[in-house]
Amino acid sequence: MSRVNLLPWRRVRRQRRQNEFLAMLGAGGVAAVLLVAVWELIAMAIVGQQEERNNLLRSEIAILDTKIREIKDLQAQKAKLQARMDVIQDLQVKRPMPVRLFDALARTIPEGVFLTSFAQRGTTLSLQGWAQSNARISNYMHQLDDSEQFDPSTLRVARAGEHRGMHASQFDLQVPQHVAKEEPAQ
Repeated sequence: MSRVNLLPWRRVRRQRRQNEFLAMLGAGGVAAVLLVAVWELIAMAIVGQQEERNNLLRSEIAILDTKIREIKDLQAQKAKLQARMDVIQDLQVKRPMPVRLFDALARTIPEGVFLTSFAQRGTTLSLQGWAQSNARISNYMHQLDDSEQFDPSTLRVARAGEHRGMHASQFDLQVPQHVAKEEPAQ
């Protein structure tokens, strides 16, 4: 029988397989390093894009914040102007009121009644004067109460006395002005 020595062939084959394994291992390592490097580049690109978006959003938010401040300033100016307009409107509405008040007082005062002083606090009038009799004071109060300009009057003082050499009654009346109720806006 012939003898063949297979040991060198096996050793060569083992060496070749080991070299192939090391080459595959090296290629796998290089591929893994390349894959990690590519992944790192992609992640850095995504993070960079997100940072750009964030910076854009921050700048837009800053612009909107300044616009919001401007709007609030404009609203404050509008409120001030509206308050001024309301005051002017109120003055325009109340402008004829003194004329109507004096006209109503002149129309309601009967003969024999004389006013010596007149004061107004808010919507309440304080009238002082002299009358030829208590009946004339009562008549004056009824005429004030019947007027659309005034609410029911209150007699605070009525004293008998002398005025310019004649018998007279001194009086002090409180007369609230009639305030019309505003209808609700619809």
